[in-house]
Amino acid sequence: MDYNNTTRSPNVTYPGIGTTFPPSDKLFRFLVASLIIIIITGSVCGNLLVCLAIGLNKRLRKTTNYFIFSLAISDLLTALFSMPFDVEGDFTQHQWSKGEFMCNFRVFMYLIAAPTSILNLMAVSLDRFFAISWPLKYCTVINPKIALLVIAVIWLYTLLFTTVGMVCWPYYEHSVMNGQCFFNIDPYYSAVNSAVNFILPTVIMCVIYFNIYTIARKHAKRIAKQEASFPTVLSCSNEDSGAITSEKKRISKNIKAAKTIAIIVSTFLLCWMPLTLTSMIVVFCGKKCLVGINLQLWRVFLVLAYTNSAMNPILYSFFNKEFRKSFLKLFKLQFRFR
Repeated sequence: MDYNNTTRSPNVTYPGIGTTFPPSDKLFRFLVASLIIIIITGSVCGNLLVCLAIGLNKRLRKTTNYFIFSLAISDLLTALFSMPFDVEGDFTQHQWSKGEFMCNFRVFMYLIAAPTSILNLMAVSLDRFFAISWPLKYCTVINPKIALLVIAVIWLYTLLFTTVGMVCWPYYEHSVMNGQCFFNIDPYYSAVNSAVNFILPTVIMCVIYFNIYTIARKHAKRIAKQEASFPTVLSCSNEDSGAITSEKKRISKNIKAAKTIAIIVSTFLLCWMPLTLTSMIVVFCGKKCLVGINLQLWRVFLVLAYTNSAMNPILYSFFNKEFRKSFLKLFKLQFRFR
Protein backbone atom coordinates (compact mmCIF):
# COMPACT_ATOMS: atom_id res chain seq x y z
CA MET A 1 0.00 0.00 0.00
CA ASP A 2 1.14 3.50 -0.65
CA TYR A 3 1.31 6.06 2.11
CA ASN A 4 2.69 8.86 -0.02
CA ASN A 5 1.59 11.03 -2.99
CA THR A 6 -1.47 12.49 -1.28
CA THR A 7 -2.36 15.36 0.99
CA ARG A 8 -4.49 13.04 3.10
CA SER A 9 -2.00 10.26 3.50
CA PRO A 10 -3.22 7.12 5.23
CA ASN A 11 0.23 6.62 6.69
CA VAL A 12 -1.19 8.03 9.87
CA THR A 13 -2.98 4.72 10.36
CA TYR A 14 -0.66 1.75 9.94
CA PRO A 15 2.35 3.11 8.13
CA GLY A 16 4.19 -0.18 8.25
CA ILE A 17 2.17 -1.80 5.50
CA GLY A 18 3.44 -1.57 1.97
CA THR A 19 5.30 1.72 2.22
CA THR A 20 6.70 2.71 -1.16
CA PHE A 21 10.46 3.24 -1.44
CA PRO A 22 12.47 4.89 -4.21
CA PRO A 23 14.22 2.67 -6.79
CA SER A 24 17.56 3.18 -5.00
CA ASP A 25 16.25 1.00 -2.16
CA LYS A 26 16.00 -2.13 -4.30
CA LEU A 27 18.46 -4.02 -2.09
CA PHE A 28 16.51 -3.17 1.06
CA ARG A 29 13.22 -4.21 -0.55
CA PHE A 30 14.79 -7.48 -1.72
CA LEU A 31 16.08 -8.22 1.80
CA VAL A 32 12.68 -7.43 3.35
CA ALA A 33 10.87 -9.64 0.82
CA SER A 34 13.35 -12.48 1.42
CA LEU A 35 12.86 -12.26 5.18
CA ILE A 36 9.08 -12.30 4.84
CA ILE A 37 9.28 -15.38 2.56
CA ILE A 38 11.33 -17.16 5.25
CA ILE A 39 8.80 -16.08 7.90
CA ILE A 40 5.88 -17.33 5.76
CA THR A 41 7.55 -20.73 5.32
CA GLY A 42 8.36 -21.06 9.02
CA SER A 43 4.94 -19.85 10.12
CA VAL A 44 2.94 -22.13 7.80
CA CYS A 45 5.01 -25.24 8.58
CA GLY A 46 5.26 -24.53 12.32
CA ASN A 47 1.63 -23.64 12.93
CA LEU A 48 0.39 -26.58 10.85
CA LEU A 49 2.50 -28.79 13.13
CA VAL A 50 0.88 -27.18 16.18
CA CYS A 51 -2.64 -27.80 14.82
CA LEU A 52 -1.82 -31.40 13.87
CA ALA A 53 -0.14 -32.07 17.22
CA ILE A 54 -3.18 -30.88 19.19
CA GLY A 55 -5.56 -32.71 16.85
CA LEU A 56 -3.72 -36.05 16.95
CA ASN A 57 -2.32 -36.15 20.49
CA LYS A 58 -5.01 -36.67 23.14
CA ARG A 59 -2.64 -35.53 25.89
CA LEU A 60 -2.48 -32.11 24.24
CA ARG A 61 -6.25 -31.69 24.09
CA LYS A 62 -6.38 -29.56 27.21
CA THR A 63 -8.37 -26.38 27.72
CA THR A 64 -5.22 -24.24 27.53
CA ASN A 65 -4.24 -25.74 24.18
CA TYR A 66 -7.60 -24.90 22.62
CA PHE A 67 -6.50 -21.27 22.81
CA ILE A 68 -3.06 -22.22 21.47
CA PHE A 69 -4.83 -23.90 18.52
CA SER A 70 -6.85 -20.73 17.88
CA LEU A 71 -3.65 -18.66 18.06
CA ALA A 72 -2.01 -20.99 15.52
CA ILE A 73 -4.97 -20.50 13.15
CA SER A 74 -4.57 -16.72 13.48
CA ASP A 75 -0.85 -16.99 12.67
CA LEU A 76 -1.61 -19.24 9.69
CA LEU A 77 -4.14 -16.77 8.26
CA THR A 78 -1.63 -13.93 8.64
CA ALA A 79 1.08 -15.95 6.89
CA LEU A 80 -1.18 -17.08 4.03
CA PHE A 81 -3.35 -14.01 3.40
CA SER A 82 -1.43 -10.96 4.63
CA MET A 83 2.32 -11.48 4.28
CA PRO A 84 2.35 -12.55 0.58
CA PHE A 85 0.95 -9.14 -0.45
CA ASP A 86 3.93 -7.46 1.22
CA VAL A 87 6.35 -9.73 -0.63
CA GLU A 88 4.69 -8.90 -3.94
CA GLY A 89 4.68 -5.19 -3.08
CA ASP A 90 8.41 -5.18 -2.43
CA PHE A 91 9.04 -6.58 -5.91
CA THR A 92 6.53 -4.33 -7.73
CA GLN A 93 7.17 -1.11 -5.77
CA HIS A 94 3.64 -1.56 -4.40
CA GLN A 95 1.81 -1.10 -7.68
CA TRP A 96 -1.65 -2.64 -7.21
CA SER A 97 -3.47 -4.46 -10.02
CA LYS A 98 -5.86 -6.75 -8.12
CA GLY A 99 -8.81 -4.39 -7.75
CA GLU A 100 -10.62 -2.82 -4.83
CA PHE A 101 -12.06 -6.01 -3.31
CA MET A 102 -8.64 -7.65 -2.91
CA CYS A 103 -7.20 -4.40 -1.56
CA ASN A 104 -9.87 -4.31 1.15
CA PHE A 105 -9.35 -8.02 1.80
CA ARG A 106 -5.64 -7.40 2.33
CA VAL A 107 -6.32 -4.62 4.85
CA PHE A 108 -8.97 -6.77 6.58
CA MET A 109 -6.58 -9.72 7.04
CA TYR A 110 -3.89 -7.43 8.39
CA LEU A 111 -6.29 -5.78 10.85
CA ILE A 112 -7.48 -9.05 12.41
CA ALA A 113 -3.95 -10.44 12.92
CA ALA A 114 -2.93 -8.67 16.14
CA PRO A 115 -6.34 -8.56 17.90
CA THR A 116 -7.11 -12.27 17.46
CA SER A 117 -3.62 -13.19 18.66
CA ILE A 118 -3.54 -10.95 21.72
CA LEU A 119 -7.12 -11.80 22.77
CA ASN A 120 -6.34 -15.53 22.56
CA LEU A 121 -3.22 -14.90 24.66
CA MET A 122 -5.30 -12.97 27.19
CA ALA A 123 -7.78 -15.87 27.35
CA VAL A 124 -5.04 -18.45 27.94
CA SER A 125 -3.49 -16.16 30.58
CA LEU A 126 -6.84 -15.99 32.39
CA ASP A 127 -7.07 -19.78 32.09
CA ARG A 128 -3.71 -20.16 33.90
CA PHE A 129 -4.76 -17.59 36.51
CA PHE A 130 -7.94 -19.54 37.30
CA ALA A 131 -5.99 -22.84 37.44
CA ILE A 132 -3.59 -21.42 40.04
CA SER A 133 -6.11 -19.33 42.01
CA TRP A 134 -9.01 -21.80 42.23
CA PRO A 135 -7.54 -25.27 41.51
CA LEU A 136 -10.51 -27.19 42.95
CA LYS A 137 -13.17 -25.27 41.01
CA TYR A 138 -11.10 -24.95 37.85
CA CYS A 139 -11.88 -28.39 36.37
CA THR A 140 -15.62 -28.04 36.91
CA VAL A 141 -15.94 -24.43 35.69
CA ILE A 142 -13.34 -24.24 32.90
CA ASN A 143 -13.90 -27.01 30.36
CA PRO A 144 -13.47 -27.48 26.57
CA LYS A 145 -17.00 -26.20 25.87
CA ILE A 146 -16.30 -22.95 27.71
CA ALA A 147 -12.96 -22.62 25.91
CA LEU A 148 -14.61 -23.08 22.49
CA LEU A 149 -17.29 -20.53 23.39
CA VAL A 150 -14.64 -17.97 24.41
CA ILE A 151 -12.71 -18.61 21.17
CA ALA A 152 -15.89 -18.14 19.10
CA VAL A 153 -16.58 -14.84 20.89
CA ILE A 154 -12.99 -13.65 20.27
CA TRP A 155 -13.18 -14.34 16.54
CA LEU A 156 -16.72 -12.95 16.15
CA TYR A 157 -15.82 -9.79 18.06
CA THR A 158 -12.63 -9.20 16.02
CA LEU A 159 -14.37 -9.80 12.68
CA LEU A 160 -17.25 -7.46 13.57
CA PHE A 161 -14.95 -4.75 14.98
CA THR A 162 -12.81 -4.79 11.84
CA THR A 163 -15.77 -4.94 9.44
CA VAL A 164 -17.54 -2.02 11.13
CA GLY A 165 -14.35 0.07 10.95
CA MET A 166 -13.85 -0.60 7.25
CA VAL A 167 -17.49 -0.24 6.20
CA CYS A 168 -18.65 2.64 8.42
CA TRP A 169 -15.47 4.72 8.73
CA PRO A 170 -13.60 4.64 5.41
CA TYR A 171 -10.97 7.37 4.95
CA TYR A 172 -11.29 7.59 1.17
CA GLU A 173 -14.10 7.10 -1.34
CA HIS A 174 -12.04 4.31 -2.93
CA SER A 175 -9.33 2.01 -1.58
CA VAL A 176 -7.39 1.88 -4.87
CA MET A 177 -6.17 5.15 -6.38
CA ASN A 178 -3.42 5.84 -8.91
CA GLY A 179 -2.53 2.16 -8.98
CA GLN A 180 -1.96 2.07 -5.22
CA CYS A 181 -3.80 0.11 -2.51
CA PHE A 182 -4.56 2.49 0.36
CA PHE A 183 -5.23 1.68 3.98
CA ASN A 184 -8.82 2.91 3.73
CA ILE A 185 -9.90 3.30 7.33
CA ASP A 186 -10.22 6.36 9.55
CA PRO A 187 -6.93 6.86 11.44
CA TYR A 188 -8.66 7.72 14.71
CA TYR A 189 -10.78 4.58 14.50
CA SER A 190 -7.54 2.69 13.93
CA ALA A 191 -6.06 4.34 17.03
CA VAL A 192 -9.09 3.22 19.06
CA ASN A 193 -8.60 -0.27 17.62
CA SER A 194 -4.99 -0.30 18.84
CA ALA A 195 -5.95 1.04 22.26
CA VAL A 196 -8.86 -1.35 22.83
CA ASN A 197 -7.46 -4.46 21.13
CA PHE A 198 -3.78 -4.12 21.99
CA ILE A 199 -2.97 -1.70 24.83
CA LEU A 200 -5.91 -2.69 27.07
CA PRO A 201 -5.31 -6.49 26.78
CA THR A 202 -1.61 -5.84 27.46
CA VAL A 203 -2.43 -4.00 30.70
CA ILE A 204 -4.87 -6.75 31.72
CA MET A 205 -2.24 -9.45 31.11
CA CYS A 206 0.35 -7.53 33.15
CA VAL A 207 -2.14 -7.47 36.06
CA ILE A 208 -2.88 -11.19 35.58
CA TYR A 209 0.78 -12.22 35.70
CA PHE A 210 1.50 -9.98 38.67
CA ASN A 211 -1.33 -11.78 40.51
CA ILE A 212 -0.05 -15.18 39.38
CA TYR A 213 3.39 -14.27 40.74
CA THR A 214 1.87 -13.15 44.07
CA ILE A 215 -0.24 -16.32 44.40
CA ALA A 216 2.72 -18.54 43.47
CA ARG A 217 4.82 -16.95 46.23
CA LYS A 218 2.02 -17.52 48.78
CA HIS A 219 1.71 -21.17 47.73
CA ALA A 220 5.47 -21.67 48.00
CA LYS A 221 5.55 -20.15 51.51
CA ARG A 222 2.59 -22.25 52.66
CA ILE A 223 4.14 -25.49 51.42
CA ALA A 224 7.48 -24.56 52.99
CA LYS A 225 5.70 -24.05 56.34
CA GLN A 226 3.89 -27.38 56.01
CA GLU A 227 7.14 -29.20 55.27
CA ALA A 228 8.91 -27.42 58.14
CA SER A 229 6.14 -28.46 60.56
CA PHE A 230 7.36 -32.07 60.26
CA PRO A 231 10.77 -32.41 62.03
CA THR A 232 11.64 -35.54 60.12
CA VAL A 233 10.13 -37.59 57.34
CA LEU A 234 9.47 -40.41 59.82
CA SER A 235 7.37 -38.19 62.09
CA CYS A 236 4.65 -37.62 59.49
CA SER A 237 2.25 -40.16 58.09
CA ASN A 238 2.53 -41.36 54.51
CA GLU A 239 -0.86 -39.76 53.85
CA ASP A 240 0.26 -36.29 55.01
CA SER A 241 3.55 -36.55 53.19
CA GLY A 242 1.81 -37.72 50.00
CA ALA A 243 -0.72 -34.86 50.17
CA ILE A 244 2.03 -32.26 50.45
CA THR A 245 4.01 -33.83 47.60
CA SER A 246 0.89 -34.03 45.40
CA GLU A 247 -0.02 -30.39 46.04
CA LYS A 248 3.56 -29.31 45.43
CA LYS A 249 3.62 -31.11 42.06
CA ARG A 250 0.28 -29.64 41.01
CA ILE A 251 1.30 -26.10 41.90
CA SER A 252 4.69 -26.53 40.25
CA LYS A 253 3.04 -27.81 37.06
CA ASN A 254 0.58 -24.90 36.90
CA ILE A 255 3.29 -22.32 37.58
CA LYS A 256 5.52 -23.83 34.89
CA ALA A 257 2.63 -23.63 32.38
CA ALA A 258 1.98 -20.02 33.40
CA LYS A 259 5.67 -19.17 32.90
CA THR A 260 5.58 -20.66 29.39
CA ILE A 261 2.50 -18.60 28.46
CA ALA A 262 4.13 -15.50 29.99
CA ILE A 263 7.16 -15.99 27.72
CA ILE A 264 4.88 -16.39 24.67
CA VAL A 265 2.97 -13.22 25.66
CA SER A 266 6.21 -11.28 26.21
CA THR A 267 7.52 -12.38 22.81
CA PHE A 268 4.28 -11.26 21.13
CA LEU A 269 4.45 -7.84 22.80
CA LEU A 270 8.11 -7.35 21.90
CA CYS A 271 7.33 -8.17 18.26
CA TRP A 272 4.16 -6.10 17.85
CA MET A 273 4.71 -3.18 20.25
CA PRO A 274 7.12 -1.12 18.05
CA LEU A 275 4.77 -1.14 15.02
CA THR A 276 1.63 -0.49 17.07
CA LEU A 277 3.08 2.35 19.15
CA THR A 278 4.73 4.00 16.14
CA SER A 279 1.43 3.89 14.25
CA MET A 280 -0.45 5.42 17.19
CA ILE A 281 2.16 8.16 17.62
CA VAL A 282 1.81 9.14 13.96
CA VAL A 283 -1.99 9.22 14.30
CA PHE A 284 -1.85 11.83 17.06
CA CYS A 285 1.28 13.61 15.90
CA GLY A 286 0.37 13.96 12.21
CA LYS A 287 2.60 14.69 9.23
CA LYS A 288 5.25 16.54 11.24
CA CYS A 289 6.31 13.18 12.70
CA LEU A 290 6.84 11.70 9.23
CA VAL A 291 9.82 13.97 8.59
CA GLY A 292 11.89 12.45 11.38
CA ILE A 293 10.80 8.83 10.95
CA ASN A 294 12.63 6.65 8.47
CA LEU A 295 10.13 4.74 6.31
CA GLN A 296 12.53 1.80 6.24
CA LEU A 297 12.23 1.58 10.02
CA TRP A 298 8.48 0.99 9.65
CA ARG A 299 9.20 -1.92 7.32
CA VAL A 300 11.60 -3.34 9.90
CA PHE A 301 8.87 -3.05 12.55
CA LEU A 302 6.42 -4.82 10.22
CA VAL A 303 8.86 -7.69 9.63
CA LEU A 304 9.40 -7.91 13.40
CA ALA A 305 5.63 -8.17 13.95
CA TYR A 306 5.31 -10.88 11.30
CA THR A 307 8.21 -12.80 12.87
CA ASN A 308 6.03 -13.56 15.87
CA SER A 309 3.85 -15.89 13.76
CA ALA A 310 6.85 -18.13 13.11
CA MET A 311 8.24 -17.93 16.65
CA ASN A 312 5.28 -19.37 18.55
CA PRO A 313 5.73 -23.01 17.37
CA ILE A 314 9.44 -22.79 18.29
CA LEU A 315 8.53 -21.60 21.79
CA TYR A 316 5.98 -24.41 22.24
CA SER A 317 8.52 -27.08 21.28
CA PHE A 318 11.23 -25.54 23.47
CA PHE A 319 9.17 -25.16 26.65
CA ASN A 320 6.62 -27.98 26.33
CA LYS A 321 7.85 -31.57 26.33
CA GLU A 322 4.57 -32.98 24.99
CA PHE A 323 4.57 -30.61 21.99
CA ARG A 324 8.20 -31.50 21.33
CA LYS A 325 7.42 -35.23 21.33
CA SER A 326 4.42 -34.72 19.03
CA PHE A 327 6.47 -32.65 16.57
CA LEU A 328 9.15 -35.37 16.44
CA LYS A 329 6.50 -38.04 15.81
CA LEU A 330 5.02 -35.99 12.96
CA PHE A 331 8.47 -35.54 11.41
CA LYS A 332 9.14 -39.29 11.63
CA LEU A 333 5.72 -40.03 10.12
CA GLN A 334 6.43 -37.68 7.21
CA PHE A 335 9.77 -39.30 6.38
CA ARG A 336 8.24 -42.80 6.67
CA PHE A 337 5.79 -42.08 3.84
CA ARG A 338 8.43 -40.66 1.52
